[in-house]
Amino acid sequence: MCARFISLFLAVSVALVAVFFSGSGALAEDRTIAAGEYLTLENCIDIALKQQPNLMYYLYQIHANEAEVGQAQSGFYPSLDLQSGYTRSQIVSNSHHTPYSTIINKDDYYGSAELSQTIFDFGKTLTNVKMRNYYLLSSKKDYEAQANTTALNVKGSYYGVVKAKRARDVDAETVKKYEQQLDQAKDFYDAGTKARYDVTQAEVNLSGANISLMNSENALAVAWDNLTTTMGIIYTADFKIDEDISPKPLGIKFEDALAAAYSNRPDLMSAIAAKDAAEKNIEYAKKDYLPVISGTASYNFDNGRFPLDNGWMAGVVMKWNIFSGFNTKYKAAEARASMDAAESKIQSMKLSIYSGVRQSYLNLKLAGDVIPAAELQVKLAKENLDIATLKYEAGLASPVDYTDAVVQYKSAKLTYINALYNYKIAQAAILWAMGSR
Repeated sequence: MCARFISLFLAVSVALVAVFFSGSGALAEDRTIAAGEYLTLENCIDIALKQQPNLMYYLYQIHANEAEVGQAQSGFYPSLDLQSGYTRSQIVSNSHHTPYSTIINKDDYYGSAELSQTIFDFGKTLTNVKMRNYYLLSSKKDYEAQANTTALNVKGSYYGVVKAKRARDVDAETVKKYEQQLDQAKDFYDAGTKARYDVTQAEVNLSGANISLMNSENALAVAWDNLTTTMGIIYTADFKIDEDISPKPLGIKFEDALAAAYSNRPDLMSAIAAKDAAEKNIEYAKKDYLPVISGTASYNFDNGRFPLDNGWMAGVVMKWNIFSGFNTKYKAAEARASMDAAESKIQSMKLSIYSGVRQSYLNLKLAGDVIPAAELQVKLAKENLDIATLKYEAGLASPVDYTDAVVQYKSAKLTYINALYNYKIAQAAILWAMGSR
């Protein structure tokens, strides 16, 4: 029988180890991006939600709270305790009637199996389960809030790459224009129609444009690194993204955005769940004033030799703590203070949400209004550059006039790119403020 017991113990142990290690592989494998792979914004967000290490903390918090719910639910089930032992004692007996001492060695074998079950605790266990479920809900909402923030960060980095790439293209275009100016100036100088000053001015312009291009190339590389970092991966290969940042109006009113925020913001939902948990905690603390009724049964073995004496015992026990140094009173006071703090946090968050939605809405409106003006500025600057180019090629404009036109055109294009970028960021910000992605 002993061999069968050992075999069963080993089988159960192996099964538990297998379950443990199978559950430990919950994390996703590192995502690698192949060179030339095409990713949309949604693809990048999906990767970030699976790979971003910051999210893992909140995921583990959910697992911890799930375990606490299970611990609370264990109060509904019976408890079984097994106990066994062996003691050896020695008694030395000194007699007044004899000069010799008597040594008595005694062996004692004992074992017991005790089963206990809570019969009635005035809802204390149930209250604890409800409280732990509220904490679990709160941790899930915390995870959603962090996921929304991660998506917002990815959007900012994603559009940052598009902005940096377009700015780089503008600098590359400016370099070409100054190369054309330099070629034209050399032709004028060789023909004797222009002074050496025109060539020197064109060389200075081209040198400055090349420096600006190098800076924009570096800014683009940094933008790519920021994107992959927010996605939770290491930048190892160039990949492609959707570069379309044309404005697409959301068509939402401020009142609707605010109502959506109050209904959907996961951080607010987390705070409300934490308040509900605090309310249950007050109720749970006060349960210590009440008794607990339990049923118990045990079977015992005890003797100094085999076969052991054995017998059973069953009964009902009521445990009622009458005084514990005001511990229950202060536990209830602590729980009430926690609930008041949670309520204050909710009110503060509602005020912050209102302000955040309001500012995001105003920023979105401003960004939308700036785009047409910036687009018109590009059109006018392009017309001015075309005229200046024709005059310069005909020898009717100075190098300064041409340079001013190029600078104005470059500035107008960068302003337009920034306007498109700001609009996309404003859209992402108001969606985040509304509790969505």
